[in-house]
Amino acid sequence: MTARQRRVLTFLREFALSRSFAPTAREVADRFGIAEKNAFYYMELLERKGYIRRHRKSPRRIEFLGEAALPVPLRIPVLGRVPAGSPREAIELAEEELLLDPSLVGEGEIFSLRVRGDSMEGAHICEGDYVLVRAQETAEDGEIVVAVVDGEATVKRIRRRNGGIRLEPSNPAYNPLDVPNGFSAVRIAGKVVGVFRKL
Repeated sequence: MTARQRRVLTFLREFALSRSFAPTAREVADRFGIAEKNAFYYMELLERKGYIRRHRKSPRRIEFLGEAALPVPLRIPVLGRVPAGSPREAIELAEEELLLDPSLVGEGEIFSLRVRGDSMEGAHICEGDYVLVRAQETAEDGEIVVAVVDGEATVKRIRRRNGGIRLEPSNPAYNPLDVPNGFSAVRIAGKVVGVFRKL
């Protein structure tokens, strides 16, 4: 396989993983700055070599074969929306699912919440993003967590302070929340392990 063929195959796989459907020859052509007929040629060549199988009646359906096979996607429940401003009720029944490559999130029980607000923009977590969260009750100093405060969830960076914890936003327009030691109305629901953004 030539370097260009491998780049085209990689693009096909990454596109299919992120969107759950394959790109058209036009989208491949646009990505690589080549003519559509050349993109079609590369896709045909990859099929002849046994890396993909295209479905003639459904141009956005490509099956990846052999070493190019896609991993079985991980179904990540989106449990609700979480404010990245002040805490509010967020952990609810699953509203939808994200399908992602398991290698993107690692081990453990993973769930997702949709972000509302801009208090974590300094950490590149923006309004409308999906935070990918590993369910766990502890976190290291400086990690970004989903904390539940008085039954309401929020995304913040955790800091250990004077025996208690501080939940810090990454936007200076917001104030941190200091939680004294032994304050039972705060718990960690999980550690943020990734951010997914739909374009």
